[in-house]
Amino acid sequence: MITLFDTILNNQFPANPQAVAAYVDGSLGNQPNYDWVVRAFPQAHHLPIALFADHDAECLDVESGAASPSDIPGWRERQVRRGIARPVIYANAYTMQTSVLAVLSSAGIPRASVRLWTAHYSGQAHICGPRTCEALSIPADGTQWTSSAMGRVLDQSLLLDSFFGTPPAPAANWTETIMRQLPELRQGATGTFVRTVQFQLGERGHKVTVDGAFGPATAQAVRGAQAAARVTQDGVVGPVTWGILLGVH
Repeated sequence: MITLFDTILNNQFPANPQAVAAYVDGSLGNQPNYDWVVRAFPQAHHLPIALFADHDAECLDVESGAASPSDIPGWRERQVRRGIARPVIYANAYTMQTSVLAVLSSAGIPRASVRLWTAHYSGQAHICGPRTCEALSIPADGTQWTSSAMGRVLDQSLLLDSFFGTPPAPAANWTETIMRQLPELRQGATGTFVRTVQFQLGERGHKVTVDGAFGPATAQAVRGAQAAARVTQDGVVGPVTWGILLGVH
């Protein structure tokens, strides 16, 4: 695994980092500071981040005050034309799960053609996915797990060994890959995936509280979404209903 550090303050970077990320734009702290980290840490892996989709970099920062999920397809296409084989999409795990994955799928962007870098401040080094923190329905390529590494104003991430290397073989079908790894949810279920369902139901106008508890109100809202899509109205979130909620069916 690779350890990556990033911060807006150049004096917070540790000595001799394995990998560093920094910004090509922005106005906070020492931003833009990508050129500085390249000079300061020539031996490290370097990841340039763009806060805004009209700027070119290897990574797009998708969060409030920066790029939005809808910016991803156009930005990614431009980076591929520049020769970036696998542009990086950065977002917190919730935004990645509820918005970014749907945008990628709807745009027909293969999973293997992007690197997914999540932010999930659990305090424990990990990479988000269904077999780790369960905050993401598919495995990410890296996760920023703390914003105070070494007691500093410093983000620390854990990345796959392949993050800066050869891309994995493409999956046969992006949508099928996602659907196969999502759990079936029904009344009585709890947790992050239930909150994802509730959020997506709310986005579609159904009145439901995003509390992570799959109760009667959530089941009724699921049946409403199923009725609108003209599929079986059983109140169970399986592959077809997941596809409806994520906008891929």
